Amino acid sequence: MGYSASPIKRPRRTKSQVEALRADLYAIAEAARPCSARHIYYLGIGRLWDKDAGRSRRNYSVVVRELGRMRETGAIPWEWITDGTRLVRQDEQFDSVEDALAHAMETYRRNLWTSQSRRVEVWCESDSVAGVLLPITSAWGVGLYSCRGQSSKTYVHEAVVDYLREPKPLTVCFVGDWDPSGRSVPRSVVERMERYGNGQFDLAFRQIAVTADDVRSGQFTSHYVNTADVNFRRYEHECRAEGIDPMGAVEVEALSPGLLRRRLSDAIEALIDDVAAWNQLSRAEQTERELLQNLHARVSEVLRHESGDPPTT
Repeated sequence: MGYSASPIKRPRRTKSQVEALRADLYAIAEAARPCSARHIYYLGIGRLWDKDAGRSRRNYSVVVRELGRMRETGAIPWEWITDGTRLVRQDEQFDSVEDALAHAMETYRRNLWTSQSRRVEVWCESDSVAGVLLPITSAWGVGLYSCRGQSSKTYVHEAVVDYLREPKPLTVCFVGDWDPSGRSVPRSVVERMERYGNGQFDLAFRQIAVTADDVRSGQFTSHYVNTADVNFRRYEHECRAEGIDPMGAVEVEALSPGLLRRRLSDAIEALIDDVAAWNQLSRAEQTERELLQNLHARVSEVLRHESGDPPTT
């Protein structure tokens, strides 16, 4: 006679427990917005649930499921939870020239970085983290790139060719995990960029998070490293050089969205080396925005006149 393991039946949450959980999720999301579901999971570890161990994703799955239901029912706004995986490739189109001018008026940005000695970009490890950082990169007018693991050789080569057309030094601010795979992503891309650029490319790389100091501080949730990862040996060497236990790792979601945004904003601001030139271009941008507003108003009047509509007062 054969025997098999009995299925484990975990007790279901009561209605009041579900409501309490959703209230906690709402509070975390409201304070951290915009943020990813994974960030919310990390922010609740130790207070609302334990960190999933081994291959289990039980607690994380509960967070994802409940956040999904809350958005679908209108309990929390969709825009609070970021998701950068929906990518659309299509030329921008408008209903009229008036519509196009209105769009230009609303979105016009001067490239203030032309006044600075270096160009600045922000790289991150995943699309979900990109959604957390986007408010900062948009405010400062810098490019935000999601590496999504190891970027292809073609992608990196095309980037280098692009940079060399405008031979200006580049500073990259990187946000990613401190684990074997996370540490290998920027290292691999930087090595290839320098090789493909044949020594003509001036690249400065700055790890904004997760840093060695973050790991050493012991303030953030960590987990055991997968020693079977092909990048583990190099990671082990790097950790020992930094005085860090190579058996531990910290994911970027362990740092709160607010901390990440503040740290990134400070890092970008520190890279502005000609403040006077920056402010001068900023004032020019405001004047040009006003010019676009006047042009939009004038075109609107002309179109109304041609259509026979009475002029606006």
